[in-house]
Amino acid sequence: MGVIAICVAESLSELTQLFPAPNAIVEYVRAFIDEDFGWVIGIAYWFTYSSIFAAQNLMAANLAVYWGLKPVWQIIIFYFVTPGMIVGINLVGVGTFGWVEAVGGILKIVLVVGITIVLYVMAGQEHHWSEGRKIQAGFVYNEKFTTNKYRALAYVIPMVAFGFLGIETVAVTAFEARTSRSLRLPSQSIAYVTLLLYFLCLLGQCLNVPWTDSHLPLIYGGIGDGATDTKDLRNPASSSLTILALWAWGKKHLAGFLNGAMIFSVLSASNTSLYVASRTLYGVARDVPTSNLLGRLIHGLSVVVPKTGVPARALVFSALSFIWLPFVTLKGGYAVQYLIEIIQISSSVSCLIVWASVSFAYLRYYIWLKHCKKHLVGDYEQFRRSTGTYKPFTLLAFAQPLPAIISIVGCLIVFAFCSATWWDKEVTFSKVAIGYAAPLILLVLFIIFKIINRRLWIRTSDDFSSLSQTLDRLKWYKLDEVDMSPQRHHEEATRVLSPPQVASPPEGSTLELVEIGPN
Repeated sequence: MGVIAICVAESLSELTQLFPAPNAIVEYVRAFIDEDFGWVIGIAYWFTYSSIFAAQNLMAANLAVYWGLKPVWQIIIFYFVTPGMIVGINLVGVGTFGWVEAVGGILKIVLVVGITIVLYVMAGQEHHWSEGRKIQAGFVYNEKFTTNKYRALAYVIPMVAFGFLGIETVAVTAFEARTSRSLRLPSQSIAYVTLLLYFLCLLGQCLNVPWTDSHLPLIYGGIGDGATDTKDLRNPASSSLTILALWAWGKKHLAGFLNGAMIFSVLSASNTSLYVASRTLYGVARDVPTSNLLGRLIHGLSVVVPKTGVPARALVFSALSFIWLPFVTLKGGYAVQYLIEIIQISSSVSCLIVWASVSFAYLRYYIWLKHCKKHLVGDYEQFRRSTGTYKPFTLLAFAQPLPAIISIVGCLIVFAFCSATWWDKEVTFSKVAIGYAAPLILLVLFIIFKIINRRLWIRTSDDFSSLSQTLDRLKWYKLDEVDMSPQRHHEEATRVLSPPQVASPPEGSTLELVEIGPN
């Protein structure tokens, strides 16, 4: 999964360095695959992070149960106060938001490294290996879920994949960066750093917590095998691997501190999710036609606050869209559990679809440039990948398009493994919905868009005129190599990309409209 994530990031990093567009992921799909498919990907990406925002607030509330927090205080703190604070942080502008994210990100990395060190220290104790626990049990499949180790692996891979979600968010923030040079290092390194931290921490957890621990949550909330959750959450009231390991070691005070640190990390991630959701919705709404009432209402979500450049309407709408999700857990029951699992897994599956689409967009961009290589002269010489004029740099650029192909195939394989819950057991509606509700809904939307618009997909032929129009359209987003505030950048892009304001002609005269550029 780390290899797949790195390959996705490699392709996206190259496009981001070239075209730091607002709503970049959607723009790349629209430019190099299909206009209508781009709309669908935009909806999928917005759904991913707007629902994750609500799910992360719910996760923070569940972590607070460790201290015996009463439900009424869970509701007040994590369903109202913290979401309101996160909305407030996002409203103050990208400058303040960036500092909050920078500090929060550093603290999260310190937390992961610290937890990893603690886990390895625990695993190094003399009594650790004499108890017949933890990793000594080996890798054994659970017969309640599957009948052999290969199907058990198919269960695991999608769950590991969901841990890498977010490596693509650098592209979402690109438009508000000060310079294109500043995008290089984060877009290049995010997948590698994520893999390193994930692997080190997960290895420490595997060394300390046996897979038979009754506190561990069931796969997909038990929906995959129809089992009921019988774990005892009294000592400790947590399903966190780190907390379980610390309790087994007798370090309850340290467990409490780390539980608080994890709540902070979850809320910090929630802050990021709301940012990504709001910027995605802003980008989608900005291009919605205003020929009817519904279109004008949706387009209104693209309005930004003049002083800060923040799309406040899109921000508030994204925050409120799934605000009901934590509240349904108060009722309980299998139907509620199914709904929560379906929404949470669907959001992750939607992001995998986005990964595959971005990689496919890069592959078509690569092929298109290759077809028109002889025409890439003058202003377009900067797109010749085999020369020194091509500025974007990634660690695996020399191997392209192989990383793009690996990422597409890898995402499809992970997507197929979402069906592992019914490979050797009964097929039920809940099992199908968990893995494939999102793609089925997105497919229906795509068909509807195609029926309404009746547009063909983008052709990557050797006709340079089509490629030049696409490159010209995306080149407007290119950042200057000088500092520019996000607000000024937004104003410049709006000035260039907005339809021209045509004055009324004098009486008796003729006005000729000439189309220039792709729009």
